[in-house]
Amino acid sequence: MKHDFVSSRIRLALSGLCLASCMLFTPAVTRAEVSLPPPQIGEGMPVMQALAKRHTSRSFAEAEITPAQLSHILWAADGVNRPESGGRTNPAALGVHSVEVYVVTAGGISLYQPNSHALQAVAEGDFRLTTTSGQGFVGEAPLTLVYVGNSATWEESGRSLPAEKQVLFDSVAAGAMAQSVALAAAAEGIGTCVRASIDQDAFGAAAHLQDGQTILLAQTLGVLP
Repeated sequence: MKHDFVSSRIRLALSGLCLASCMLFTPAVTRAEVSLPPPQIGEGMPVMQALAKRHTSRSFAEAEITPAQLSHILWAADGVNRPESGGRTNPAALGVHSVEVYVVTAGGISLYQPNSHALQAVAEGDFRLTTTSGQGFVGEAPLTLVYVGNSATWEESGRSLPAEKQVLFDSVAAGAMAQSVALAAAAEGIGTCVRASIDQDAFGAAAHLQDGQTILLAQTLGVLP
């Protein structure tokens, strides 16, 4: 079904193509959100086969990641898998899901919204190289996810911890999320590379991060040759 989007602010490129021109997306949840196709949880590769295929990749084909693939990847990262309770696909210390997933493509930066399974526009433009401190392949790959801990979520939960404890727990959660992404990506023929070398200042400015938000990991993805 074809849909027209009313604002260029919600454009998000997938390897040079913006979401505004992608006809597989459903209508925007709000002016600032674009819904993803629902994940097809009844399909896919057995987990043991995905584990056998998982490996770090820094070389990718000149191919796009489709909206359906992006949907699966983001649902694996932090999707709601138990709607009745709001439970997520990955664990979180004390049940506080304080790690956010930023989606970076050639078209811009968006923030994944787990409850609505949608992307919220953050910035328009090609900021892929802000997610690295010198790894050139990142600027060519179609997609990078950046995992960011948010202390405000801890405060809102009423389970506030010392800052160093929050970062420790968030780091563990981000590791679990990145591995789930790696398995979901492997099942889709997509390679991944988990990275800690991030230009913290440049990405923080591009994504409009606030005090209390901590960049934990980046994960670059692309279709395997």
